[in-house]
Amino acid sequence: MTRTVRVASYNLQRGIHYARIREQFRELPGLRDADVVAVQEALVPQGGRNTLARLAEDLAAGHAWSYRPVMRYPDKEYGNGFLFRPVVTPGEIRHIPLPQVARLGWLARRKTEGGVPDTKSAIVQVVEIGGARLRLVSLHLDFAGGAEHRVTQLTYLLDALDLPGDPPVDAEVLLGDFNTSGRAGVSAVEAETTRVLDAARSRRFVECSGDVAWTSELFSSIDDADPARRWLALGRALGLRYRQKLDHILVRGALPVRPAVVVDGTATGADPASDHLPLTVEIDVEGGYHRDDRGTAR
Repeated sequence: MTRTVRVASYNLQRGIHYARIREQFRELPGLRDADVVAVQEALVPQGGRNTLARLAEDLAAGHAWSYRPVMRYPDKEYGNGFLFRPVVTPGEIRHIPLPQVARLGWLARRKTEGGVPDTKSAIVQVVEIGGARLRLVSLHLDFAGGAEHRVTQLTYLLDALDLPGDPPVDAEVLLGDFNTSGRAGVSAVEAETTRVLDAARSRRFVECSGDVAWTSELFSSIDDADPARRWLALGRALGLRYRQKLDHILVRGALPVRPAVVVDGTATGADPASDHLPLTVEIDVEGGYHRDDRGTAR
C-alpha cells in the first residue's frame, strides 16, 4: 500500500516570534496539514514552556511532539524536535550529538552566543503512518568550521544511522538546517553545499529541495541574544539582503511526489516569524516493504 506523507522542516530562530509562528501553523496549509514538522531551535526559557508543547496545546488539533536539547545557557535552552499530527504514531527516539569544532574563528566567535563552540546534534525518531514506518532525522549542523566540518558532522551522523541491527524502515528523511552558509547563487558557495550534501547522496539519499533558491535572509529577523545583533540591525537599516540556502530535505527509500518547496505564505511580508523559511515536501512511501540499514528490501 502506498501512503503519501507530508513532511516539513522549520528552524524557528529560537522561537523569538512565537505568536507569528503559531499563526503560521494555524493558517498556512503547508504547516497546518503536514503530517510531521521537524523543528530546529525550539526554545525552553528558564521556568517556561517548550515551544513545541505550546504549539501542540495552542493548535488544539491533537498533536504529539518530541524534543531533545542541543544548546544550554543559564536562562534557556534550544533544541530539535518534531510536531506530529494524530495520524502519526511516534516510536523509538535517539539523540545523536555531533562532533564539535576545536575552536571558533574570528567571525564565528562574534556570531555564536556564549562565544564557545555549539553542541550541535540530531534527533532521530521512527514513526508509523498509514502502515508505513519512517525514520525521521531533524538535524542542525554547525555554522562554524566551514564545509569540511559540516561534512564531518553529517558523515558521523550517517555512520550512526547505518549501524546494523536497527529495526527495518520503509523510508528515511533527513531534514533541517545544514548551515550551508554563504550567499545563494555564488558558484563557490554552491560547490561547498554540493560537497556537504554529497555525504548523504553517496549513501543513496535523494535531495528533494534542489530547486529551492534560498531559505534564509540574514537581516530579516534579529534575535536580541545574537552577539552580532548590532551589525545585523545596521545591515537591515541599510536595506541589505543576504540570502542563503541553509535548509534541505533528503529522502532514502521513497520518492517525492514533486520537489520540495518553501511553505506558501512565509516568504512574504516585512515581519517574518523567523530568519529561516520552512520547507515542505510530499513523499510516496510503500508501507509494509521494509528496508534494512543497507537499503536491502525485506
